[in-house]
Amino acid sequence: MSTPLLPAENQNRSMLGRLRGFGRSVTAAHGSLQDLGLARRAQLLNVITLLLTLAFAFGLASQPRSVVLVYSLLSVSIVSFLFGKSKYPRVGILLFSLGFISITYLSLFLGLASGFLTSVLAVVPISLIVASAITGPRTFAVLAIYATALTALASYYSKVPILENNIAEASGIIFSTGAVLFGVIVFRARLEKSRLEETRAINQELQEIKTNLEKHVDDRTRELGTANQQIQERAMRLQIISDISQEISTNIEQQPAELLARIVRSISEKLGFYHVGIFLLDENREYAVLRAANSEGGQRMLERHHQLKVGGTGIVGYVSQAAHPRIALDTGSDAVFFNNPNLPKTRSEIAIPIKYGSAVIGVLDAQSTLPSAFKDEDVNILETLANQIAIVVNIGNAGNNAKNASLKAGRFTHSKAKQDGFHYLPDGTISTNLPSNSPLLEKALASGETEVTAQPSTGNPATLAVPVKFRGQVIGVIHIQAAEEKRKWTEDEIIMVQSISDRAAFALENARLFEETTRRAEQEETIARVTTQIGASTNFDHILQTTIHELGLALGVSRSFIQLGTTPDEEPSTQTNPNGHK
Repeated sequence: MSTPLLPAENQNRSMLGRLRGFGRSVTAAHGSLQDLGLARRAQLLNVITLLLTLAFAFGLASQPRSVVLVYSLLSVSIVSFLFGKSKYPRVGILLFSLGFISITYLSLFLGLASGFLTSVLAVVPISLIVASAITGPRTFAVLAIYATALTALASYYSKVPILENNIAEASGIIFSTGAVLFGVIVFRARLEKSRLEETRAINQELQEIKTNLEKHVDDRTRELGTANQQIQERAMRLQIISDISQEISTNIEQQPAELLARIVRSISEKLGFYHVGIFLLDENREYAVLRAANSEGGQRMLERHHQLKVGGTGIVGYVSQAAHPRIALDTGSDAVFFNNPNLPKTRSEIAIPIKYGSAVIGVLDAQSTLPSAFKDEDVNILETLANQIAIVVNIGNAGNNAKNASLKAGRFTHSKAKQDGFHYLPDGTISTNLPSNSPLLEKALASGETEVTAQPSTGNPATLAVPVKFRGQVIGVIHIQAAEEKRKWTEDEIIMVQSISDRAAFALENARLFEETTRRAEQEETIARVTTQIGASTNFDHILQTTIHELGLALGVSRSFIQLGTTPDEEPSTQTNPNGHK
């Protein structure tokens, strides 16, 4: 645990901090220097020259013997410091190193030195040591040779008495000192070079890592952008399918021709296609007849009952026989394209087979003014819509064959919708034991709108209730409960369930119509069989017996009889069938 500082200690530390900051600012190299090594040598030069300047200034106060010598050294220190603070620190370094050595030998020439060995060995080795710290190998080698030569030649210019062995001794010391320091400088330079290369290699690796990371981030950003765009496009496609499905479901009671016309207009508006047409095969499956179109050219083709040969020229003829989608990315060069003068702006075309079960009953044709306008996603969308068109066509056909029965059975009651259904269990099994009704389910049934749990929590898991509607009437509910209690349903998931709900409504109605048609066919077959049996006889009693016998078998009743009215004077005639019915 740290002890709180007293106010006096805080002031002392603050003062020291300010002094350190001032010292750094005074000795710092010029800010324009980019070479880190040169900047460090300049800073060292500034520190040394600043200390020497202070030392020589105090030395002058003590009245030295050689004032001129001290003034010279002080001047060299000040000028070197000023150059060290400027953009040209190399000039200061050379001036300082050369100046101090030269002043020593100048004092010998002027006779100001107290003695040869004292002056040379006291100043020159120290000057060489300082120079080794702030100069490079070449500059230091020149300085060392310069100092050694002046020492060896001192007897020729020195006015200070020199002993013969002093020159050799001083020259040897200076030369040895210079050689050792030069070796240290070379070793240090090589070491710094090796470290610099290692640093550069590390920096290069770091730069490569940084580049790779940036590239990876850019790639991931592009991938995320592409994924987000695909998600948005997918959500838009699901929304378009849901909107068109809802429009079909809402207007299912319209006449088939009107509903198909509404469908092509809706597809053209929502998907931006130049022309959308629906072709249906005729009874002999020889021609694909245009039944609905949105464009002006399509309307002209409708007026003249435009039809194309199944398996003939053109994309529609090809798809009606091949039974799989076909895209012409550039209709001008596509081999199966049929040049239609009613649609001159067409540059690309797609045709989707309309199938009911495995049989092709028509073709959904879409055309665009742009080349290469259609993609695989468009195939998926249009195939989904083609399946709904097949249901609409089948409903229309069934309605025409059994209009009264269709109108009578066209509505599901609430009670049946609530009783029939299946329950998907967490273990993957499917049960007919439905879960108890929830308030959310009841609300969806009552409002006819999708209901979502507002705030899922423990005991109130995330639930989604989507009404199944046909002809504007709620006939059931898709009730989904998440395994995670606090899960939130996404917009894509809700749209997907709504789309499935719309298609389930069509499929249910289609199944009901098929069941109704089958039942009526069985009734017609029974009537025809009974009529044939009755008409095969001319005997009065046999006709009566056959009638009640066949009716008893057909209806599965326990008793049946037939009685003909008579005049008051006659007894009524009653016949009993062979099974005991009468």
